[in-house]
Amino acid sequence: MSELLGLLCILAAFLVGTAFSACDCLDRIIILHNLGDFRLVSSPNYPSPYCPGIDCHWHIVAPDNRSRVQFSADNLDLRKNMDQLILYDFDRPQKIENRTESMRCSGDDLCYYTSRFQYLSIRFKTSSQEEIENFGFQAVVTIRNGGCTVESRN
Repeated sequence: MSELLGLLCILAAFLVGTAFSACDCLDRIIILHNLGDFRLVSSPNYPSPYCPGIDCHWHIVAPDNRSRVQFSADNLDLRKNMDQLILYDFDRPQKIENRTESMRCSGDDLCYYTSRFQYLSIRFKTSSQEEIENFGFQAVVTIRNGGCTVESRN
C-alpha cells in the first residue's frame, strides 16, 4: 500500500510540474471590485524572456457601467511588429474573435489606455519565429470613474 501511495505522489508531482510551463497562459477573468482596486498583468515567464507562438487573454471587468478600466504598461519590451499587446474595449461581456481592436502596442514604447466601457480585454500575441530575448511586459489595470481618455506613445 505504501508503495502505491509513493508511486501516486511521484506521478502527482510529475503532472503538477508539467501541467503549467513558463510558456502556458490561461484565459483569465479579472474582476476589479472598487475604485482604487488594481491588479498586475504580465507576460508569461516575466521578467525572463517570454516564449514564441503564445496567445494569452485577460478579460478585465469594472464594477458597473459608469466605471472604466485603465491599462498602464511602463516597461514594455516586445519585438517590434512581431509581438504585440492588443486591447479590445466592450460595453458588454463578449469574445474577442472577429472584433476590431481599440489599441495595439509593440516594441519598447509606453502603453496607456483607458477603456470607454466597463469591459477591457487584453491579448498578448507572439510570433512563432526566432528565439526571444525580450522580457515582455508588466502592466497595472485599475478602475477609473466616468470620462474617457486614450493615450499612447507608439
